Amino acid sequence: MTSGASRNLALPFLRRARARPRRTALVVGGKSWSYGALAEESARVAAWLGLRAGRVGVLAARSLETYAGILGAARAGWTYVPLNPKQPAARLEQILRRARLDAVVADAAGEKHLRALRAVLPPRVLLGRAPAARRSPPAFVPASAPAYILFTSGTTGEPKGVLTAAGGVARYLARVQARYRFVPEDRFGQFFETSFDVSAFEMFACWGAGASLHVLPEAALMAPAAFIRARRLTVWAAVPSVIAMLARLKHLTPRSLPSLRVSFFAGEGLTVASARAWRAAAPNGVVDNQYGPTEATITCLCQRLEEPPAETAGRGMLAIGRPYAGMRAAIVGPGGRFLTRPDAEGELALSGPQLALGYLDEPALTARRFPRLAGARWYLTGDLARRDRAGRFHHLGRVDNQIKVRGYRVELEEVEAWLRRAAGTQDVAAVAWPVSEGRAEGIAAFVAGAAAPPAAIRAELARRLPAYMIPRRILALRRLPRSPNGKLDRARLIALLEG
Repeated sequence: MTSGASRNLALPFLRRARARPRRTALVVGGKSWSYGALAEESARVAAWLGLRAGRVGVLAARSLETYAGILGAARAGWTYVPLNPKQPAARLEQILRRARLDAVVADAAGEKHLRALRAVLPPRVLLGRAPAARRSPPAFVPASAPAYILFTSGTTGEPKGVLTAAGGVARYLARVQARYRFVPEDRFGQFFETSFDVSAFEMFACWGAGASLHVLPEAALMAPAAFIRARRLTVWAAVPSVIAMLARLKHLTPRSLPSLRVSFFAGEGLTVASARAWRAAAPNGVVDNQYGPTEATITCLCQRLEEPPAETAGRGMLAIGRPYAGMRAAIVGPGGRFLTRPDAEGELALSGPQLALGYLDEPALTARRFPRLAGARWYLTGDLARRDRAGRFHHLGRVDNQIKVRGYRVELEEVEAWLRRAAGTQDVAAVAWPVSEGRAEGIAAFVAGAAAPPAAIRAELARRLPAYMIPRRILALRRLPRSPNGKLDRARLIALLEG
């Protein structure tokens, strides 16, 4: 990455605000905000933060303060750290201790946590809208500066922070703009929480094009079809499980979403059946399956639904496709050896300008997951994959115990670490369950020799973990099943659940 030009993510938004200040930039909570008004709100936050760059937590969700806080942080050259108010205070405390923030911006949803988090909050906390202040020009941001830090599940029981470079985000946004040609008349839906990296696509791709961002209220997240129609959205991003949910509710009918011209699914595997059902509902647009871990900046491989579909043989899933221009993907075998034969299976590795800077304060983990191979820096995804003869990549599962629940990454080892503490026993296990269309809909847990009943264990986990990481069922067994070599037999645990 070069540092000659500023990679300030607020600059495209500010250019649009100067050119068309009255155009709608944001619709949230039943109110509309023009580019000029949102620019003023972000300028207030930037002035409150000041010229010295630092890290600001945005303890807010689906409110004006959320978007003004993120834009204000970018404008001032600060790194923003999304803090989801829906997470329990104990989880937020873990993140705050690791993030070492210089300031926090909070809205009404975040305010409820402030008292519980008082011991780990920085001295500077902005609750609500920032006061009026003298504007300052946008800060210069080098490509290598972290634009945001996202905390994901970690195997040790502690969340890990991914440092995402401003240059990587700018490069990604240029690639998606070249692919989709967003225009000021587009109307983006904002489905993802800001703690999920696709939210950066929704916000910055939208504002870079001068389009309007329509934020789904909490009540519409599980069944968004009516919202899409009411707002006449043209650009939509979501996790694939939304398709299955709408289909179960009978909300996904042919030609029911005619306004959509771009539909973008990420975070989970996308089945061919689901992709076709969505295309039937949105026949006037394209349907793309996007792949990309947080460590490779939002998404970096893409496969469009075409006929015949690029289906992963025997799995009913749409391929994850080919990498964006400038990014490289490869299949790696034992010892970091590249497997070039078509259809060879191994770990998917990624290289290119979208790679993250690494993990916050974890140099050993960074070195292990971002090794230099054949003279270049790569990220080892932990995903099993193969490349077919046409050059398309297919996702085949994981090499470890990481799963996706509603698009969120979950390390089962982290769930198990908290199970041991809550249950007072070392004999625990967590598995993905139930699984529908190849996707985990939740987690089930098993404990042997527990010092507390399952209901008490679950209540303790609810104090510590976000909702998507809490097991739906906790079963107490006399002993956990093991294979002849002493390893935990997860297949038998799943058979118990299915029985």
